[in-house]
Parts: sequence; C-alpha cells; structure tokens
Amino acid sequence: MNFNDPFGRSAQQQERNYAALRTALQNAGITTAEATRQCLHNVKRNAVMMVCLVIASIALAAWLFPQGLAIVLVCAIVILAWVAATTVNGRRHLERYLREEIEAGGAAAAPEDDAA
Repeated sequence: MNFNDPFGRSAQQQERNYAALRTALQNAGITTAEATRQCLHNVKRNAVMMVCLVIASIALAAWLFPQGLAIVLVCAIVILAWVAATTVNGRRHLERYLREEIEAGGAAAAPEDDAA
C-alpha cells in the first residue's frame, strides 16, 4: 500500500494518461526511436519557450503596471509550476513509450520474445 496514493487513483490516472499518449503517438505515426527523441526535444523546447514568455510577461507587467506586480508574480509562479509538472509528466511518458514500445518492440511483442 502506498501512503501517498492509498487507493491507487493517481497511478490509475497516470496509466490512463500514458495510454492516451501512446495511442496518440501511434496514430500520428511516431513509431521510431528518432521520432520519439524529436518529441522529447520538442517538449523541452516548448517548456523553455513558455518560461521565456512568462518572464517576458513579468517584465512587461512590471514596466507597465508596477502596482500589480505581486498579482502577476503569483500568477506566474502558478503557470511555471503547471509548465514544470506537465513537462515532467510528458517527458516521463515519452521516455516510457521509447523504452517499452520502441526499444522493446511493443507490449504485444514482449511476451513472444520471452517465450522464444
């Protein structure tokens, strides 16, 4: 029993998220290691761009409306936390897809390889 997730709800949600990502990647034709690594690179690039946009918006808000900077900073922290969480989860799911589906030959092929 995991005390952080006693009923397994978070683990089940993560499994559903991974299954949805796996299906979307397969439907998009991302079935090679190189294409998956490119997706990993794109996730990182998008996160960096989002951080840059948030920093630019903070600077712009500080310049245009310095009295509201506290509110802008709070919103920016929330947005940055969301970007970090989604980036970490996305990368984790992509790395799992790369490890289980691409490098291992897919979930259906794994039991056949063990039997041989």
